[in-house]
Amino acid sequence: MLYNSPILKSPKWLYTKHLQTIIPNVYRKVEGVHYQRERIETWDDDFLDLDWSKVNSNKIIIISHGFEGSSDRVYARGLTKILNANGFDVCVWNFRGCSGEDNRQFFGYHSGKTDDLDYVVKHILTTKNYDEHYMIGISMGGNLTMKYLGEDKWETAKKIVSALTVSVPIHYETSFEHLCKGWNLIYERRFTKQVKDKVLKKITKYPDAIDYKYVLEAKNLWEFTARCTVPMHGFTDIHDYNKKVQASTYIRNIQTPTLLINADNDPLLTKECYPTQVAKKSNFFHLEITIGGGHVGFCEDIKAEHNWLENRVVTYFTKGY
Repeated sequence: MLYNSPILKSPKWLYTKHLQTIIPNVYRKVEGVHYQRERIETWDDDFLDLDWSKVNSNKIIIISHGFEGSSDRVYARGLTKILNANGFDVCVWNFRGCSGEDNRQFFGYHSGKTDDLDYVVKHILTTKNYDEHYMIGISMGGNLTMKYLGEDKWETAKKIVSALTVSVPIHYETSFEHLCKGWNLIYERRFTKQVKDKVLKKITKYPDAIDYKYVLEAKNLWEFTARCTVPMHGFTDIHDYNKKVQASTYIRNIQTPTLLINADNDPLLTKECYPTQVAKKSNFFHLEITIGGGHVGFCEDIKAEHNWLENRVVTYFTKGY
């Protein structure tokens, strides 16, 4: 289903898509969220850190953060706060190496590594006592969430009541190259520095695992992915990687009610990231394109306790639309 297109009333001083992206994510503060951390050991001698915020609910929402994000990002804290206030327990799981501590293995996460998400869901299903399980995925975490739901190989996915994903570059074949151009270099250069810093942490433990000099000489995230992520995770090349990890390859197969919210002015998205025809034909995959909002911004009042997205999330999970 293709939903109506809400018009966000962004402040006049947030007059570009980049301001609507950067200001809410950098300058907004969310107070009053206190996580309890749970570390779970993985099947491959590594660990995943899960950050919990509970209100003794029988309903749990599992949040997957964005690329190089964590449970501490303002969008994760904002969603956790409003969901707790509306009767949901929340678990924000941190991707490998994103919880503030380097993971044990040489490899980390990537945009399509759904076995980690499955492992988190399985852990919650087998060790916790919830009647209803929901999901939220932000940006790359949204891509991961929809791929997981559409792969048709995870039994745990059948336990998810519904999901909501936000600001998702679902078509890596075009959106990845788009990230490395023009004003988007603001974001790309920051991402590249972050992933290079993580690779540097591996040199002592895994000195012969990869040609570090070659990886660190990568000029951008595209080259870094081709030189490090691709061989690290067994992809043929970066084109093979993009096609296999992108959610657009899998959304037609989703059998769980799933809403994708992408702003019409998201600077990181290409036209292929707005799958209107798929949404029109699907009974499970729904698309909402907001007028304004940037990338995970959705700010109408910088001083408001909750932004447009957080209020929309509550409506979706409490009323089902």
